[in-house]
Amino acid sequence: MESKTKTPDLSVRAAFSLMQGALIAMAFPLLFLMAPEFVQTLPLVVLLCFLPVLSFATSSFTNWFLQSTYCGAVSPAGILTAGAVAPGVVAVFGLLVHWLSFLRKPVTDLFEPLPPGAEPSAVFAREMYGYSFWLFWAGVYSQTIASGMVATCP
Repeated sequence: MESKTKTPDLSVRAAFSLMQGALIAMAFPLLFLMAPEFVQTLPLVVLLCFLPVLSFATSSFTNWFLQSTYCGAVSPAGILTAGAVAPGVVAVFGLLVHWLSFLRKPVTDLFEPLPPGAEPSAVFAREMYGYSFWLFWAGVYSQTIASGMVATCP
């Protein structure tokens, strides 16, 4: 009896995981550049609403692509179930980084200190690097888990 599980090439899965991580990591600073007042006053809305929805959409598309490429058929329920992992991981990482500011500190300390009395937007822009670092890894981990879940062919 033939197995219904095909293991996708590890390099393909890794590439998609890195792309997912990069997209999620870049979305927060790009949104800050487009609407700085909104992101600065309501960062939790972005971290808990916008980024999880974006991660679900990109993860579901990636899962669909991987399953159709390796299996020749897709299981919508399996794809959506695997895609549901991404918003949870992104939201948890976003909350942790927002509440535990010491997680951002190692990344933001790599840059030259801001002068005393710097504008709040400059301080927040610098903290974006700390957020982006952790959001990158949230995207990578969530897509790695999801791509493993869709490896089972329908």
